[in-house]
Amino acid sequence: MLLGSTLSACASLGPLPAMEQPLSTDWANRGSVPLRAGPDLSSWWRAFDDPVLDSLVAESIAQNLTLAQAAYRVRGARALVRPAISQGLPQFGASSGARVQRRLSGSTSLVGIPGGSNAFGPTVVQDEPTTGFFQAGFDASWEIDLFGGASARVRSAQASAEVSQADAEAARATVVAEVVRTYVELRGAQRRRALLTAIAGEQDKLLSLTRERRAAGVASDFDIDRLVTASAETGAQIPLTDQAIQQATQRLAVLAGRSSVDARLVLPAGQPLPDQVSLRLLPVDLVRTRPEIRSAERAVAQAAAELDVSVGDLYPRMTLTGDITLGDNLIGNSLPGRVINASAGPLLTIPLFDWGTRRAVVTARDAALAEAIFAYRQAVLEGVEETENALNALDAERRRAEWLATGATAARRAAANADLLYRQGLASLTDVLDATVALRQAELNSADVREREALALVALYKSVGGAAMR
Repeated sequence: MLLGSTLSACASLGPLPAMEQPLSTDWANRGSVPLRAGPDLSSWWRAFDDPVLDSLVAESIAQNLTLAQAAYRVRGARALVRPAISQGLPQFGASSGARVQRRLSGSTSLVGIPGGSNAFGPTVVQDEPTTGFFQAGFDASWEIDLFGGASARVRSAQASAEVSQADAEAARATVVAEVVRTYVELRGAQRRRALLTAIAGEQDKLLSLTRERRAAGVASDFDIDRLVTASAETGAQIPLTDQAIQQATQRLAVLAGRSSVDARLVLPAGQPLPDQVSLRLLPVDLVRTRPEIRSAERAVAQAAAELDVSVGDLYPRMTLTGDITLGDNLIGNSLPGRVINASAGPLLTIPLFDWGTRRAVVTARDAALAEAIFAYRQAVLEGVEETENALNALDAERRRAEWLATGATAARRAAANADLLYRQGLASLTDVLDATVALRQAELNSADVREREALALVALYKSVGGAAMR
């Protein structure tokens, strides 16, 4: 409705591209995500039920420097609406001035001043060494909006402010998603570090035991080298997790507008992942919820208004003007008394020949409008693409998690059975340590898929416009 009224108000040189972008009735990659009400998009991260995450998001919204810049851009764009409105209203002004002149040499007698006492001959004004006068005036003008140029300038300024507002909403959604994503990566890195440390400890025990067996003649150098290789591979992953932890904590500090790392983030905590995920939104709803699409929509309105401005410049412009001026002597006889003048009337400006400049501007604005329409349709398609990819990734990670959960359950049973057999004297300590390392590796894979599933969920809520300001 809004887009239709926007395009119907503009004067185009030819047929414009269609605004409507055909969309599917539902998501092709919905997968296991049910069609029902989910978390409130304005605070979707609360579904993770993590107080530390909630406080981080609130702090980032309040202190993030990118959002502060976006807020001032909105403020500046809104302020420019007032000048556009005022151009279509009556304009009033006043002026005053004074001048004093002193004769340094020669004569400055004034002859033939109109209005003198001798109407049939020249009037000689007494020669004064110093003369002066002042003049004050009041003027008014009002441009009549005959062809809609003034109102189009107002629409353009308003649309520009709305574009800035939508861009600010998109920035907010991006910052919130970045905070949650980085927090998920942080907790995932901390979990991986703990599991890698445990795996390294079990491998060291197994290596020590194998060395004892080699000394006893029941193990070979091949067994030792194989275990050293596995232990080295595990140990080499630990510095990478330390790096990921440091980078995540520093990134969260920057997102919150701080230079120091939050002490709460240094201590490991559980990996966040909601138990229930649902999505009621359909592809057609993205036009309402996704700020990038709203920004592209308002850009179309701005381009249409700018086209109307350029079309209005092709036609005559009428302005009602009026002024009153007062002049009088300051010193000497520079004027023959007080003078008051008043004038009023219409001023008509008609463009005649400008070598095609105005018409070229209309052509350029018409092309810009068509481009903005295609950009809007592209924004709709990109929103659908991003949501479909996020749904697909979420479904894939859930299916992967099911397979890894089956393996982790089996590894857990194997470790328990190995320990039981060892206590009964039916298995060696080596078997117990092998089973324990395998269990830790299965837990490491589960931690990885849990993180990837949470990241897919973050991408999903961001793709549908979660946390955009309304």
